[in-house]
Amino acid sequence: MRGREENLTKTYFPKSGTEAFLTARDGIKIRYGIFPAEKETKATILLVNGHREFIEKYSEFIESLQARGYTVYAYDHRGQGLSGRLLKNPLKSHNPDFGALVRDMHQIVEEIIKPQLKAGPLYLIGHSLGGQICLRHLHDFPASFDKAILLAPFLDLIIGPKPIAMMVKFYFKLLSFLGFSELFAPGQPRNRNMIDHDLTFSQLTHDRERYMWAEQAIDQNPGLFIGGVTYGWLAGVIKSFKIIHSPGYTDAIKIPVLVLLAEQEFVVNNETTLRIFKNAAHVEIETIAGTRHEMYREIDPIRNRVLEKIVNFFSP
Repeated sequence: MRGREENLTKTYFPKSGTEAFLTARDGIKIRYGIFPAEKETKATILLVNGHREFIEKYSEFIESLQARGYTVYAYDHRGQGLSGRLLKNPLKSHNPDFGALVRDMHQIVEEIIKPQLKAGPLYLIGHSLGGQICLRHLHDFPASFDKAILLAPFLDLIIGPKPIAMMVKFYFKLLSFLGFSELFAPGQPRNRNMIDHDLTFSQLTHDRERYMWAEQAIDQNPGLFIGGVTYGWLAGVIKSFKIIHSPGYTDAIKIPVLVLLAEQEFVVNNETTLRIFKNAAHVEIETIAGTRHEMYREIDPIRNRVLEKIVNFFSP
């Protein structure tokens, strides 16, 4: 991994990249980056990250794609990273309308990527929450991309048996409706000191050094950090789930899609993902043995296997 031996004076932003901001139609500033291929561009990829993530967390992954001939665009979702927040408290992860995330993504595609697209096809990679937003975009704007890969897409919460899950989701929506939308949900970290890194690491990856990369990036730029979710965020994601879970939703997908699931998954509900894509004609699903949720920053044997599958799937 680049810079493992360096100190905190190093740059965590991917090399050979530029940073800029797009103003969303409702005025929120969206931070994005452009990372040209190291050699002649054979295709362009939009990389859509997950909840509470930011461009720097994907530096090694982006550089690996650059080295393989891909130009990569990436951005920070509204409400996280260095994009604009929705509340005065910048540590609250709050987004009651996940449709806004889809609109932000589409604006980036139409106003930033397509005008600069010079050669080759346009591909899509979404991880976790990014996979959810990508799926919704593929449904709403089916002609935007040539192929897509969803890494451990966040299409449902892991709660428990269906009756309990329904009660919990109703509780979250009710509290948001009753005026508690902007309050932290129970157990959510209000600052960095509340995060149990041993537990979080054990759920996300087997590679401690890659896990610490993101924490060191936050040390260098504390503005990258966002805390736990609000009731409004939970109500928003439950509403988004309802849209995605509607019968026939994936019928709108007309391009080849590869879904890679983590065998050791503690964050998203793989059973729901398998059910949603069960009859999707253009979707291929594969479970990656031995990996945890963040397969893009796993130990080398797993990470290299994932990169190989990405390159093979995107090959003409």
